[in-house]
Amino acid sequence: MRNDVASFSGWTCRLGSRQWLVTFCLTSLVVTGCSRYHEDKFSRARPPVFKTTGRVTWNGEPAVGAIVALSSLSHNLTASGMTDAKGEFILKTWRQGDGAVAGDHRVTIQTIMISGWRADLSAIEVNVMPPKYEKPDTSDLTATISDKGKNVLSFEVVGPRCGPTSPAPFPGYPKAK
Repeated sequence: MRNDVASFSGWTCRLGSRQWLVTFCLTSLVVTGCSRYHEDKFSRARPPVFKTTGRVTWNGEPAVGAIVALSSLSHNLTASGMTDAKGEFILKTWRQGDGAVAGDHRVTIQTIMISGWRADLSAIEVNVMPPKYEKPDTSDLTATISDKGKNVLSFEVVGPRCGPTSPAPFPGYPKAK
């Protein structure tokens, strides 16, 4: 019987070919078992969500890196997503891309940027979009999510930029040229 040497984080052992096979199979089961979504009694009790996508423009241009949040008026739930380079987003409530609960929602939109650094090296973050859009009570944006058909939303943010035009560099890093 052939013995091979295995080393894991400083731990070394000799394994026979059967032991390698058993170790490989058990490791595969653990890895695949941990990487998939498993439904349980808690996830079954959640209200259903429905795929929701959309687009945000800011003064007619795609709003890049904006955080879109829909707060349900009938459930204590929020669905959120971040816009890409085209200003498009996909909402998440429980898992990436699952959507939002059906019903009426209040909407907030923010674009967060690092404006500086504190002495303890924690970031100072500011919303560079007009402040009106960062609170559900002042944004005047609403959405209705349907449990039938497609949910495609469109929001237009209007107003001047508030804050820096580019993020503050991390202290000690060379400045961009």
